[in-house]
Amino acid sequence: AKSGWFTCFVKNIYIREKGGQSAKADGRHQVTQRVLVDLYQMNSGKGVIIDSGTTDTYLHKSVAEPFDEVWRKVTGVAYSNAPLRMSKKDLLLLPTVLVQLTAYEDSPDPSSGRNFDSVIGLAANLDPTSPQDVLLAIPATHYMEYSPTKGTYTPRIYFTESQGGVIGSNAMQGHNVLFDWENKRIGFAESSCEYQQDTSQSADNGAINPDCQLGAPSLTVACSDSADLSGCNNNRNAHKANKGVEVWTRIVQSPGLYQGLTCEQVSASENEANGGGKMDVQCDGRGICREVRDCAITCANAVALGSAGNEPAPGNNAGSCGGGTWSACDYTCSQTRINSVLMNDGKCHEEKALEFTRPCHVQACGRTDPCRVPFVVHAILKMRGVVAPKWNKQAEELFADAFATAVNWKRKSNDLLFEPGDVNVLSARPWRASDDTMLDEPVIEGGDEELGMQFVVEASIFNFNAAVPQYEERKGIPLVATCKDSDLRPLADTARQVHKELSRANFVVSLVKAMKKDLNQQIGQGNHVSAFASIFEAGSNL
Repeated sequence: AKSGWFTCFVKNIYIREKGGQSAKADGRHQVTQRVLVDLYQMNSGKGVIIDSGTTDTYLHKSVAEPFDEVWRKVTGVAYSNAPLRMSKKDLLLLPTVLVQLTAYEDSPDPSSGRNFDSVIGLAANLDPTSPQDVLLAIPATHYMEYSPTKGTYTPRIYFTESQGGVIGSNAMQGHNVLFDWENKRIGFAESSCEYQQDTSQSADNGAINPDCQLGAPSLTVACSDSADLSGCNNNRNAHKANKGVEVWTRIVQSPGLYQGLTCEQVSASENEANGGGKMDVQCDGRGICREVRDCAITCANAVALGSAGNEPAPGNNAGSCGGGTWSACDYTCSQTRINSVLMNDGKCHEEKALEFTRPCHVQACGRTDPCRVPFVVHAILKMRGVVAPKWNKQAEELFADAFATAVNWKRKSNDLLFEPGDVNVLSARPWRASDDTMLDEPVIEGGDEELGMQFVVEASIFNFNAAVPQYEERKGIPLVATCKDSDLRPLADTARQVHKELSRANFVVSLVKAMKKDLNQQIGQGNHVSAFASIFEAGSNL
């Protein structure tokens, strides 16, 4: 920090062909070219400051000409700040701008033998003389600002400064940024707003896995149900093989990010890795995928399954197959819940009568679309007595559904501010006594004692008037919706009403009452009750 600003020294600027969201290239097809700049002019005056309060990024005017020269080589057109019309696919293919920042003075020595290339966000082999430097990636999805009313994208990197420059919030997107005032330094780590409950599913170095994630398969159509068994009417055909198909259903736990593998690709890859045979897979955008495999069953086995295979296995309970929870919110703004039961044949069978679909407007639906989800409301809640080690997916869904009910308390079904599918629990972690200690205050005795849990919850305010175009094939990536300014004003009032409801003195009491009411309607209720057991007791201090 210098003179009240967080100042950095920009050592290099690069332009990488064919995009990419990370500082690490997706492959060799993404060639990086350095922009030849005057370091003295670019870092003159107060220097280049990091300022989250500035929306766009402004660099020294001397960078404009060399930047444009490389930009022309890569794209074939001149760089300008004029608005453009393009598809989401074309947007993702625009170059990624990389900014190399000189590392803090106590950073590891380049000669230490450390493998800098293994750490995402460092210059590494891009600059062998300073591999420990920070490499800040600014993809097109961050520097191109979309106007929902005009349907255009405008580049928001400007070359106008007569001294120094400003790295604004558009360049800081996709990063955790630590402003370390005491040590007069600033830190960057690539990150995502995609909350992931199971950190073991994250990619290396803490990055979110961009690929689709699928749950365990449940048998929807058995081979004995699809095969022609009309010839199995006598003992002579007991060993006759009858061809059919099996249909397996898998819940989409996360649809992944645009640059990752699709759910169809993940399913096919897993099938190949497991030595599976021919398989067709279809993911309908409602949060489920159907895998269809050829199969064969003998008459003897068909008879055996008919007499015993359709009975639940001894000791089976509703949670034994991991079902009963909602899928991720998929690209069609829908999510699906299935329930599976372990049968005597050793397989989990889907109960078709218990398959439900509901609308949702979180995650893949409207994640980066300001027309479909123009407003989100965040709430931080602390609840005494909730047992963190017993928190699971069922508990999260009970909490989210009750949160929607509590906000819409006493409202009619046609006047809801948002619905359960619009609630996203971004964070759920233990609440310790030390969490309430202010900075610079002494740590209180017993600060590690768990008092309960604290939650960060997000509610989406959805615009039903948004004009949503058709979905692109394979990737399921929607083009950005369009809307009118007049659509957004009433939704701003809706967001204000949500804030008003959250400020009610008895809101948490309403939340607990809603959880109690919904409890008996939950599938697999035996698993998640224990996390809230103590707060359900009469007179519990919330």
